[in-house]
Amino acid sequence: MNGADAKPFGLSTLRATAAALTLALLGACAAAPQQAALDPKNGDGLGGTGISSGGIKTAQVNTRGDGIGGTGIGTGIVGTITGFGSIIVNGLELEFNTSTAVVSDGRPASLQDLRIGQVVQGIARTREGKLTLDTLDIQHAVTGPISAIDQATQTMTVLGQRVRLNLGGDKAAADAFKTLQAGDVVSVSGQRLADGTIIATRVDQKHDDGRVIVRGNVGALTATSVRVGELDVALSPDTTVSAPKAGGRVVISGRMINGQFAPDVINGGDMLPFGATVADVSLEAYAPANAGGSGPLNVHGVTITGAALPPGTVTNDRIIVTGKIDGPDKIAAAAIAKVRTLVTVLQAQGSARPAAVRPDTPRFERVNPPQRPERPQSVTPPVIERPVIERPTA
Repeated sequence: MNGADAKPFGLSTLRATAAALTLALLGACAAAPQQAALDPKNGDGLGGTGISSGGIKTAQVNTRGDGIGGTGIGTGIVGTITGFGSIIVNGLELEFNTSTAVVSDGRPASLQDLRIGQVVQGIARTREGKLTLDTLDIQHAVTGPISAIDQATQTMTVLGQRVRLNLGGDKAAADAFKTLQAGDVVSVSGQRLADGTIIATRVDQKHDDGRVIVRGNVGALTATSVRVGELDVALSPDTTVSAPKAGGRVVISGRMINGQFAPDVINGGDMLPFGATVADVSLEAYAPANAGGSGPLNVHGVTITGAALPPGTVTNDRIIVTGKIDGPDKIAAAAIAKVRTLVTVLQAQGSARPAAVRPDTPRFERVNPPQRPERPQSVTPPVIERPVIERPTA
């Protein structure tokens, strides 16, 4: 979200101050159910790698053409921003430059719009031994007015989508959340549990410009409507750019008119929408309902083969799947890691946003101004001795 979109959270000074300073960075709500609080000694928190038992470490890029980021191979990435310097997603250090194309929900954006806790989708390639982003899309799970909110359970409903926060002991974030109320318009970043609930990793309040969006899996599909969460949207040739598929992904944008959602664009797509030039993949998700059971592993419509879940993984544990695309919505996994990523700005290491990209033009050496000549030291005039004059004697 652009900084210009932010607004005070209420009329009182206390509410405006608390929300403006902290709610825009509600990163502390990223922990999945059944996950313990972070232990900074284990590398958790911002700028760390989200390491847990059996977790993922910052990847080392190779140039042999195998594994993540092989030479000339595109790597598709879906995950949460957990740090900067380079952009840290799924433990990968992603470089960027002036040619990196950035969008936010399909609209032009810039690297300065990136924030901790946002869920992004990108394509990176190896350049000079480093994974460098070609494209990066900031993808909000839902943007719209809050229809219901429960401060005690830290839950809310936005455009028919259930949203859960887990603010832990982050008092500043919890106080900021208390300033929200029904009718406020928010953008929610996060991944979905098996039942469709969004676990928020970031919440931003924005100006109500009437534009809203919902992104998720198709829950029910008929010839005339599609359902995402608890939101039913009518299908029309005038609004449908790409027809949704049963069990597939769909992005629906529109406007609120007299309190009702009116779709402008409905765009269905594949679960792995990276194109033919992408072979490697790093995918963050929550473990499905059959975690630990028999049968093929299916994560939000993506079939995973080649690697099993780590021992002890249960439904709704946060996982990262690393492997190669093996067909439409299929991944041949090299590894599956269980991670915990309780993101909180209070544990941020370094900047909370990426540094500005310098232009490719050469920089001129700074020329120091000439030194001012030293002022001469004051000189004590010489003492002139008077000659001794002898007077004549009588």
